[in-house]
Amino acid sequence: MKKILSLATAVMMLIGMISTAAAYDSVEINGMEYRLSTTDNYTDLSKVEQQAKFLYDALEDHPEVRTYVYLINSSRTVNVKNNISAVPVVYEAIEKYFSKSTTDYLHLDSLERYAEYFYTTDHHWNYKGSYAGYCQIIRMLLGPDEPLIEPVEEVTFPVKFNGSINRDLKLQDSKELFTVYRFDYPEMKIIINGIPKASYGNQQVYFDGKYSRLEKINHYAKFYGGDTGIVHIETDREDRGTLVVFSNSFSNPITQLLASHYHDLWVIDFRYYLPGQDKDFDFSEILDKGNVQVLLLGDGVFFSQTNPYHKLRYQ
Repeated sequence: MKKILSLATAVMMLIGMISTAAAYDSVEINGMEYRLSTTDNYTDLSKVEQQAKFLYDALEDHPEVRTYVYLINSSRTVNVKNNISAVPVVYEAIEKYFSKSTTDYLHLDSLERYAEYFYTTDHHWNYKGSYAGYCQIIRMLLGPDEPLIEPVEEVTFPVKFNGSINRDLKLQDSKELFTVYRFDYPEMKIIINGIPKASYGNQQVYFDGKYSRLEKINHYAKFYGGDTGIVHIETDREDRGTLVVFSNSFSNPITQLLASHYHDLWVIDFRYYLPGQDKDFDFSEILDKGNVQVLLLGDGVFFSQTNPYHKLRYQ
């Protein structure tokens, strides 16, 4: 393993064509360059404490509600080049402040594992990383005997994926083809920002070959569904209760996988909630129904920068 910062990346950073708030690096793994969104800007651990306090205050009158926390460990929370197997400091704060919750995180034990779980030019987890996270989360929520939704097949689309880091760097030099798992989901009723939808994201559109071939397209968002304020999915599994997920864009690839295990799934992304809604999200209406689990799911940004819970109404 050696550090490698491509000439294109270095030039774009030097001439100041990316935001000064962003911090990027690069590493070579098995002959491929992985551009990294680094830890420098994601270490405000006081936000972890604030999130924990608000969640526990919101649930004070509902002690029966089980709470869970899952951190997507990535280059934003651990030093990929020098100490990848270390326990992330953000997770240590999560364990401390969410002591009443069950917690876990995506484990990265080697550079090869990072390469398996993440895109070369995007900060999100890829199809293998998100599926590994889904499996961990279901084991955490429902135990070791819960049957998992297994991939039907692996599908690679003949289009290069230039991810978020490349888009910030104004580069289109990715060599990575966009690859996903295909799943057979149970019948679902999908409501996004209060509007019924025929599907979540554009997965079938891609499988039908009707996707854009432009290399500047954000295929992660197009395939899995862009960020929205509130997603509500119902299945016919009336005995399976409700899962409420507070998350960011990292939940998009596993939203339907999680929904497959419940009667009701709610996914709330407060970054986008209020612009599309006419009132605050009323948490209490869901809690009063009973048989509810709550999951906080996100990366280092979600836990150490985002603190949107003033938008949550629970009384």
